[in-house]
Amino acid sequence: MPTSTIWLKIGNADVRVCKQRVGNALLIQDPQLTELVDGEPVRECRVVDTSHWEIVGTGEELQVETILKDSKGNLIPVAKARCILEHTKNLAVNKKGETVDKKKIEYYLVNPDSSIGDPVAPYPPTERIEVKETPTEVQDQGDAYWVSSTMLEGFLIHEEYELPAADPRNDLKLWNEADAAIKRDEIAITTYSNGGFTQYYAFLVPIVKDGQFVWLLRISNKKVEYRCLRDVPGVKIPIRPVKTLETLPPIQALLIIPSAKKK
Repeated sequence: MPTSTIWLKIGNADVRVCKQRVGNALLIQDPQLTELVDGEPVRECRVVDTSHWEIVGTGEELQVETILKDSKGNLIPVAKARCILEHTKNLAVNKKGETVDKKKIEYYLVNPDSSIGDPVAPYPPTERIEVKETPTEVQDQGDAYWVSSTMLEGFLIHEEYELPAADPRNDLKLWNEADAAIKRDEIAITTYSNGGFTQYYAFLVPIVKDGQFVWLLRISNKKVEYRCLRDVPGVKIPIRPVKTLETLPPIQALLIIPSAKKK
């Protein structure tokens, strides 16, 4: 089922689309294995490596004397025991060791000298993507422009979503724009956020498969780096360079909250 909807404007199509993460189908089945050492079963578990206790209210670290007993009440040395983590949970605590409500947490930038900077708010989730006529019109998150489809090869895809029309009556509008983009061999690039403090570059990619089509939203915050390239052996011949983007869409700065004060 679709997780959410956003507005998508491409050419003459200005419609609401569903945003649903692309599914997957397993191609190679992993073998079912069991782990043995000297014929005995082995299990992997989470163990305590380093931990400490604090007084709630002061944060003072405590010295711990652990007493362990077996089922018969016999004392067992700590050196002969191991603490196995069965259930864990994450808490936010202040410097006094007191649990705080995560909803009350404020976020601040850290300056280069490690001092606390301005308070900031997370990026709002992208609710509309609009493809502009030229890159110069791109101003805000969600503004997109057309680039060659080969541009996608330079990015490592983080997540991928399908964008079918929320109303099937708008399929023709989306198809007309998809067909035109495929014939031009172009995709659209923009900036995108799911909320939080991370912004992504995003690509609108039309695909056709088995007589059906859909627009894809592929997001990335990493470029591909090839670190093992070698010179072509033998006679040196001119190699046609691959076209790359000279300028990426602008990443929006985090919103400074002027009213918030450092604690």
